[in-house]
Amino acid sequence: MSGQQKITAGKHRIRGDINTLIVGDPGLAKSQFLKYVEQTFPRAVYTTGKGASAVGLTAAVTRDENGEWGLEGGAMVLADDGMCLIDEFDKMNDNDRTSLHEAMEQQTISVSKAGIVATLKARCAVVAVANPTEGRYDPQRTFAQNVNLTDPILSRFDILCVLRDEADPLQDTRLADHVICSHIRSHPDASAEDKLIKPKLQQRADHIEPIDQDLLKYYIIYARQNVFPKVGDIDKEKLANFYRDLRAESFRNGGQAMTARQIDSIVRLAEANARLELRQHVLAKDLDNAISVVLESFIQSQKHQVAEELRKKFSRFTSKATPPHEQCMSLLERLFKAKTEQMKLARQGVAPELAEVSVDMADVVRQVEQDDIMDLNEANSFLRSARFQQNFRLEGEKIYRAL
Repeated sequence: MSGQQKITAGKHRIRGDINTLIVGDPGLAKSQFLKYVEQTFPRAVYTTGKGASAVGLTAAVTRDENGEWGLEGGAMVLADDGMCLIDEFDKMNDNDRTSLHEAMEQQTISVSKAGIVATLKARCAVVAVANPTEGRYDPQRTFAQNVNLTDPILSRFDILCVLRDEADPLQDTRLADHVICSHIRSHPDASAEDKLIKPKLQQRADHIEPIDQDLLKYYIIYARQNVFPKVGDIDKEKLANFYRDLRAESFRNGGQAMTARQIDSIVRLAEANARLELRQHVLAKDLDNAISVVLESFIQSQKHQVAEELRKKFSRFTSKATPPHEQCMSLLERLFKAKTEQMKLARQGVAPELAEVSVDMADVVRQVEQDDIMDLNEANSFLRSARFQQNFRLEGEKIYRAL
């Protein structure tokens, strides 16, 4: 959706596009995600870091058949007013990545070669995908140590996203079911009955069908052409306090470098959140969501132990952005994961059956009081909700997963 670009009194242009860096373990469909974005977004250019050089991404001076020098735009110039998708970002050499500094922040590309002096526009959002240096993401190391990228390039990304491949018996079962059903439906000789086969998750009454890809494309076009959110009466003191505290933590613990660019990022994300809901004004909840996204991005760039401490310390900024039922759902998933690991260690590495794993109600109450992110009345409301009954079952003082 992007934010709203602005031009200050001194003719300085502030970009509205949101740059994102996704780092994750192999096999998590990162490249498929980029391909989906390429087919969905109205204007997108896909390239790979291994096969793209600096001139291939920015601009090149070439000689035509008549011997005249000419200027040819690269991927970021061709993606002007769109998105530039870069796969295998970590495979680019440092010299090629340095050429992106101007294009990602000022959104221009300056060329001075062979007597040609020109400035090309590259007003595009960058979505880059990279693999960890050691193959898999190590939570005991910082983000920069896992991806081997310099602070100047990392600071130009508004969002850093980490995807980790973790064992979850329930999610693994659902994923296997989804893949098998996809193979059956997509076979060239599939019958009419085969094409109607759905995974168990989609057969449930509470399943919500995803938005059709064509409809999503038209929605994005409409929002970008007709909705221009304005930042009005937002809580400037809250934003200033958040930036001050997060910057202090950045210097204390390392991780993602917090600069003034992150303030711009928060404003852009707040505007994008308003545009997503087709609103012309930025509300307090848009600012809360933007702060929550930037905070999670910063926390993911930390070592595991530091990340958990920061999540508790800054919970007051995220509690308003996350609905109480979502917080309860996340809390239960965390408790079930911890209980599964505990039972696995007690059985000397043998994973328990899903039906055997349960969480005591007393542990849930203790965790709610300890995290101090919601009151017990909100937690009791979730236990009576349809969402809880669809995903869990309560037997006495124990909670089990609904299989």
